Amino acid sequence: MPYNLRSKLPVKVTNPTYQEKCAVPKVQTKSEENVSLPGKPVISYGLRSRVPLGNVASKLNNAKGIKTNTAVHVKPAQRKQSTTERVHVISKENTGAGNCDLVRQAKHIPAAPEEPPSQEATRDEGLNVPQAFSHALLNIPDVDSADAGNSSLCSDYVKDIYAHLRNLEVAMAIKPCYLEGCDVTGSMRSILVDYLVQVQKQFRLHQETLYMTVGIIDRFLQDYPVPKKSLQLVGVTAMLIASKYEEIAPPVVKDFAHITDFTYSCAEICLMEMTILKALNYELGRPPPVHFLRRAAKVGKPQPVGYGLAKYLLELTLLDYASVHYPPSLTAAAALALSSSILHDSAGYEWTPALQHYTGYTEVSLLPVMQCIAKMLERLSDGSMKQLSIKQKYDNVKLLRVSCLPELTSTRAYAYINKLSNSHC
Repeated sequence: MPYNLRSKLPVKVTNPTYQEKCAVPKVQTKSEENVSLPGKPVISYGLRSRVPLGNVASKLNNAKGIKTNTAVHVKPAQRKQSTTERVHVISKENTGAGNCDLVRQAKHIPAAPEEPPSQEATRDEGLNVPQAFSHALLNIPDVDSADAGNSSLCSDYVKDIYAHLRNLEVAMAIKPCYLEGCDVTGSMRSILVDYLVQVQKQFRLHQETLYMTVGIIDRFLQDYPVPKKSLQLVGVTAMLIASKYEEIAPPVVKDFAHITDFTYSCAEICLMEMTILKALNYELGRPPPVHFLRRAAKVGKPQPVGYGLAKYLLELTLLDYASVHYPPSLTAAAALALSSSILHDSAGYEWTPALQHYTGYTEVSLLPVMQCIAKMLERLSDGSMKQLSIKQKYDNVKLLRVSCLPELTSTRAYAYINKLSNSHC
């Protein structure tokens, strides 16, 4: 006789219906664990696993013509269970009914086959995952890992910054031989740059200001040629614009008018400033090569004399009209490579895979720029070059007097270039 759990008194049930006969017994919960019915043994029903129940449901749906997704995702923790699942089949004896559809179709279902471990599982288990090509085969160190604690060095996104600078130097490129057919020649441009080096030294401007000044001049003259009499006006105006961009306390317009001995008035300088800015569409973000030189020096780790010599060679390229079209990153990498080879006499020096990775240039691709620098060193040695402001600037104790080094001869530079070109013929 059924038993009421609340009152614990027997309840008489007369004429049970067909649904009551076919009803599946309720799975025993924790609250009903120790409750037994009088006259009947205690029956423990285990919880069915999700996989067999899912397969039973799919079979029932297939029998009815309903398509279902039978794929069951098994977590790594469930794979450790035994292949034999505990499945309690409901028998006629327990239900008291012989025509129940669910009872007729319930039978033993084997456990789902084990899936191969996924990539996430192998990562969780601590297996080695293949790394990128450059780090696995070339063993390239991360030069920015030591700067993680210094927020001013932006180690988290410094690679993105230099990738953006590489895009800017391509977008703001300078055409080769852009002065052809103009009144201004390449030698006039060299004289102007030599004059601006003296102005930068007198005003104590940053090195970035000088590089940006020359970049503005080249970008303006390649699209808007000017007569000879206006070339100096373009130069001092470009330095005024660069000073406003780079300096904390830039010189005023009157200072630049004074440096020209008032050849040009303040109004003319302001008018030229507006003309240059409109011609460049106010885009002044072309990166100077000294930024890329600092990055390459961080990877190559040259000695202070080597880094100072690289800066000297890099600044000499400002005077060379033939190398004006090279990207700033290429010029900086070539200056560092030539500086290191000259000081080491090309013995014990190597353009490492790390330098190639971070600069983006192979040693052979640097040959054209290194040949231009070697020609300038040759002209400085034989006295054919008259623009000596840069050489005098680096003949300073603060700059380690790198322009007067005995190793700085065109012979060593040409020896390294010839050796490099012959080895890759």
